[in-house]
Amino acid sequence: MLKKYFAGFASFIFVFFSLALFLSIQLHAQLADTPWSMFRHDLQHTGRSPYPSVQKPTVKWIFQTEGPVTSSPAIGEDGTIYFGSKDKKLYAITRNGELKWAFETQGEVESSPAIRKDGTILFGSWDNYLYALNSDGSVRWKYKSEGGIISSPAIAPDGTIYVGSWDKKLHAITQDGKLKWTQKTADHIVSSPAIAPDGMVYFGSGDYYLFAMKPEGTAIWSFGTRYLLDASPLIAPNGNIYIGSEDAKFYVFRQDGHVEWTFDTLYDIDSSAAMDTNGNVYFGSGNNSIYAFTSDGKLKWSFETGASVSSSPVIAADNTIYVGSRDKKLYAFNPDGSLKWTLETDDAIESSPTIDADGTIYIGSNDGKLYAIGDANIVNK
Repeated sequence: MLKKYFAGFASFIFVFFSLALFLSIQLHAQLADTPWSMFRHDLQHTGRSPYPSVQKPTVKWIFQTEGPVTSSPAIGEDGTIYFGSKDKKLYAITRNGELKWAFETQGEVESSPAIRKDGTILFGSWDNYLYALNSDGSVRWKYKSEGGIISSPAIAPDGTIYVGSWDKKLHAITQDGKLKWTQKTADHIVSSPAIAPDGMVYFGSGDYYLFAMKPEGTAIWSFGTRYLLDASPLIAPNGNIYIGSEDAKFYVFRQDGHVEWTFDTLYDIDSSAAMDTNGNVYFGSGNNSIYAFTSDGKLKWSFETGASVSSSPVIAADNTIYVGSRDKKLYAFNPDGSLKWTLETDDAIESSPTIDADGTIYIGSNDGKLYAIGDANIVNK
């Protein structure tokens, strides 16, 4: 009887600690709960923030690097801002614009970082590595691919890290940096994977195809456009997938891979789309324009900037839309397409904006600077 009791107790203890370990792993594997923890804000790549917009823009501070900043910033749980530069470094700076640390790689850092719940910072470099850094800038682990990594990583709820590489593969990596599986394509992958609530993974490839993958590594379908798919997909609440191609078309797919609607901008689309709470979608094009569509494909408005738009739009809580242009300007639009304000940098903007909890916008420029743009009504109080 006593033997049975101890056997049962031992079994209970084993199950209890196994469950505790599992929950701990799951907790630490998740995205950090911050105002902006990854490229495009969330796993579905909505580009949408729950925080306020800037009414009267003012530059709070500028941080200078030694190379163009095309990486888009992410924000840690303590407010640290992380971003890469073509000077081969990932930077960690405070909300006041002061340097905490810089981590040097052997290649340009165009990948935008993703922040994990345990504070780990994940990002890629042209030196072929995906890096996992601790919040103090020390290396936790690094994973080597056979090509440069400028795709921005996505961290699934189960801890799997998905990232594309110039080696023509999507890599699925465990939370401790081990390979789970790869999906080979016929060309480079710049597109950053989006993850649907059901675990499906979507990404574009330089081989012109959009891929739909099960989380265990099985391709369900792929669709071929007529040119490069370097933009990152957006997943709508109804499961539709939105993505632009360098064949000049913007595509909307149903979950089964069939095309719902398309729109031809007549020029390449590298900008990733954003979606507001009403289902309206926004993206930029190489024809210098920003577009706004209803979810069923009706053009709401378009606005022509002074140069091509590869920066990806983001949306504040009141549906103000922010996007950069190669004409050196950051634009803010009202939901009806009227111009709210602009702010000019010293070079082209390819980075995409990030919105902090107080509405501050962080954006990089090819002038090598990261700009923090706040609301003068708040900053001057």
